Amino acid sequence: MRGLRRGWQVASVAVVAAALIIAGFEGAAHAQDKGPNTGRVSLSMGMDWTTHYFFRGILQEDQGIILQPYGDVTFKLMEGEGAFTNLGLTVGLWNSLHEGPTGTGGPNQDPRIWYEADFYTKLSATLFEDLTAAVIYTAYMSPNGRFSTVEEIAFSLSYNDSKLLGAFALNPSVLIAFETDGQADGGKDEGIYLQIGLAPSYTFNEKGTYPLTLSLPITLGLSLSDYYERIGVGGEDDTFGYLSIGLAAGVPLKFIPPSYGTWTAKATVTFITLGDNLKAANNGDRQEFIGTLGIAMTY
Repeated sequence: MRGLRRGWQVASVAVVAAALIIAGFEGAAHAQDKGPNTGRVSLSMGMDWTTHYFFRGILQEDQGIILQPYGDVTFKLMEGEGAFTNLGLTVGLWNSLHEGPTGTGGPNQDPRIWYEADFYTKLSATLFEDLTAAVIYTAYMSPNGRFSTVEEIAFSLSYNDSKLLGAFALNPSVLIAFETDGQADGGKDEGIYLQIGLAPSYTFNEKGTYPLTLSLPITLGLSLSDYYERIGVGGEDDTFGYLSIGLAAGVPLKFIPPSYGTWTAKATVTFITLGDNLKAANNGDRQEFIGTLGIAMTY
């Protein structure tokens, strides 16, 4: 009961946050065409369609239509120069809506389509302009009752190395997450997750009306402790979770006036290879190709 009450409390906060995001977007849409947002509050939202949904290599759904709308609001708490460049607070909601067995196609509670709702809040600081550190709280919830709420605290560090490497920048990042209540793998012990990433990119026709940005996101997911137990039953932990390599393309939609925000159309093809425990959870398949189409807006 404690976990259920906590889940509903978090859900209430998430609904309020989503309402604020929508209200802010509607206000932006009725503004005059004055160009990009230069204030201390910024908005981000979008929608993705994907062929498969894996969470950190753990299969969630691979049948039917999978739509993933999201939105957040960021408050710029401090802005400066030198060692401490800025400090920001982000509150957001990410969702996954399913048509397959984990959604409308299965014996799930209403709203059956709403498989997952993730409420998150992040405090991030930029140091020396290019190094960003953040602490993130996330509650992973299932409105259709498919899984129990999982809560975690994560710490991330990312570095924009474009000043050093120019067009060959790798944009390295690292994240470590500690489960504080519940387990993403359905095992018996709360786990610790480590993620290491690279995201090299290059923009073609950079000064043109419709520049094309290609990126190669690479992500390695590892268990530091009990994060990839034998899925659903608990057991021996598998250190190697997954490795994913993607080819992503993004094009700005410049025909939309700047007063409506900056809009981008994007597409990604991702290859993922899984460790032994995640292979078992993926119906015995170790490799998959995942296709994703999306649209995003920032203001």
